[in-house]
Amino acid sequence: MVFVILAYFISWLTFILLALNHHQLIFLFPDDVAHARQQDVWHSLGALGPILAAWITLRLFYNKETRRQYQGGYSVKKLSAKGWFLSLSPLVIFVVSLLVSRIVQHKWFDFSGFFQINRLLHPASLLAWSLPILFYGFGEEGGWRGYALPALQARYSAFKSTVILSVIWMCWHIPSFFYRYDLKRVAYIGFILGIFAGAIWLTFLFNYTKGSILAVSLWHLTFNAVSMTGKDEVLLSAVMSSVIMLFAVLVLIKYKWANLSPYKKTSFQPEEPRPNFSDATAKTRMITQQQKESSG
Repeated sequence: MVFVILAYFISWLTFILLALNHHQLIFLFPDDVAHARQQDVWHSLGALGPILAAWITLRLFYNKETRRQYQGGYSVKKLSAKGWFLSLSPLVIFVVSLLVSRIVQHKWFDFSGFFQINRLLHPASLLAWSLPILFYGFGEEGGWRGYALPALQARYSAFKSTVILSVIWMCWHIPSFFYRYDLKRVAYIGFILGIFAGAIWLTFLFNYTKGSILAVSLWHLTFNAVSMTGKDEVLLSAVMSSVIMLFAVLVLIKYKWANLSPYKKTSFQPEEPRPNFSDATAKTRMITQQQKESSG
């Protein structure tokens, strides 16, 4: 609960400010197409909520061993060749989607036009556009899969943990609908299904790589990159989303819900409460108990 409150609070500070700016209730910068890259930079800050919440929660409630486990999740050594392939699989999905789009529409995706329309030919603009992709890949996964998933899996099955995390993840996005994402009624259903399918796949990837935060971060980053590139192409976006949903269905069919992967789910436990030695009575009781155990 502490983690969720912190993640929401830190991220929503940015999200709410940007929503107020978008609706001209405050002024941070002109919120129009000409200043889209400024919004990208500000929006990137919202990604820090989950990962900062994870660091704070781990520091407050977990021991050094668990914190080392978390840090080890970023080790390159955890990833095999297959792990790397799965982590970067959105690039493959994008290539397949491009081929499908070419076959159906009889034309290739116009990369040159994409860069011109989005004003990405200038290095500074390209960097600003890339910041949300980078920040949300590592910022979100450092919290959602890096902390929340293994914490939930310590108590629940991988499937139940994924369902709970999906709800937290979906609700976290709510303020951004007021300035960043212009979704219509049917699109909200697609968003919910997409979040749930993505969460199932990321749970599989996290448990398959035995707790690699790097793997899920790279997957999230590359998926953000290709989805942002193809967001204005309906067919391209539809194919990519459909593939992710298909992956999620295959995971649910092939693997037991206890782990959602061929390997045991990754989890960690909170640190055991420490006795309060300022209480003389409690200290006396502990010494007496230790003496009984040693004599028995």
